[in-house]
Amino acid sequence: MSTTAQVSVPASIWKWVTTIGSTRKLSPEDHRHIDRWMSGNATPTVNQLIKLSNKLEIPFGYFFLAKPIDDTPEIFAHRTLRNSAISRPSRNLLDTLDSMQSVQDWMRQDAIDHGDAPIPFVGSWHLQHADAMELASAIREQLDLATTWYCQNGHSLPADKAFNTLRKLCTDAGIIVMLNGIVGDNTHRPLDPYEFRAFALVDEYAPLIFINRADSINGQIFSLAHEIAHIWLGKEEIYNAEYQQTDNAPIEVLCNAVAAELLVPQQEFSRQWQTAQAQGDTDYTAIDRLSQAFPASQVVIARRALDGRLIPQDVYNRVCAESAEQWEKNRKTSSNTSGGNYYSTKQSRLDHRFIEHLAASISEGQTSYTDAYRLTGTNRKTFPKLLETIGA
Repeated sequence: MSTTAQVSVPASIWKWVTTIGSTRKLSPEDHRHIDRWMSGNATPTVNQLIKLSNKLEIPFGYFFLAKPIDDTPEIFAHRTLRNSAISRPSRNLLDTLDSMQSVQDWMRQDAIDHGDAPIPFVGSWHLQHADAMELASAIREQLDLATTWYCQNGHSLPADKAFNTLRKLCTDAGIIVMLNGIVGDNTHRPLDPYEFRAFALVDEYAPLIFINRADSINGQIFSLAHEIAHIWLGKEEIYNAEYQQTDNAPIEVLCNAVAAELLVPQQEFSRQWQTAQAQGDTDYTAIDRLSQAFPASQVVIARRALDGRLIPQDVYNRVCAESAEQWEKNRKTSSNTSGGNYYSTKQSRLDHRFIEHLAASISEGQTSYTDAYRLTGTNRKTFPKLLETIGA
């Protein structure tokens, strides 16, 4: 199709794409053109539609539809942002979800092609009969996760190392764990942690967890633990409910409780709280001390204390407010666009087991390099170097 050829686009499609698309990049001239095209006083060229689809961050093919469609994936029915229904997902979230579903589809087919059995723990628990402590114990057993896994050689792991430890155990068990703070490699499309912190895609062959790297590291590790519980329950979701909320849906209350037990085991928490109090710590200094001992934020520690009736509500509220203020301050002063080594950044975003399987499939002639580039967001030059960095 010639890029200068003109294409007639129905007015209903214009209204739709400007509603679902990201209009922040549209210039005043773009708006004038759209008004003329919508009224039928002019007709856009293919080249103009290509440029507009890039600005709106929508598929080019949408302009050729006869009528609008609902392109919102089913998973948005399970989005848990303050228990309210999804209003309109951003294109950044939709494109990230679409990319992760492609990875999951490929891993599922690869597992089936190799005769792998379904992963037994996916959906092995039911919400109606689940107890947080028992579910956390089952997860520990399956992942070979010691109760105090976050403590090595008598010292607590830094939050980033604790995250990587838990992530590797998930990967070894067959859970795909992917991270990013932007859409693909596009630094102009940051992922908004206010919109979502993580999501889980359930599949008996290829369960997948995606973590929004724009969140704090403590937020990321809590989200990972939370989504692990969702995999065991077999329930997909897009997660952004804050731990301090008390009005979450039952499944969110359960998954939060499981995450808290995995990161801050109740018995160990009680022991360390008593020690801190015996040493003369105030409620606030005890919360700060324990947030260094466990891979958890002060909010999670404070909630543990509140649930155990160890602190009053006003102390908990103050910790939540101060933590939220500090998180927002850090968010404004930090950047999610890593300026480090491209390959180190890239390999940290991708699930290593996925890359290893992809490399093996290519060598077996089962997957084309073109598909590999698409799945990893690389090209002929960068893909081999990425494999070398990962050691695949």
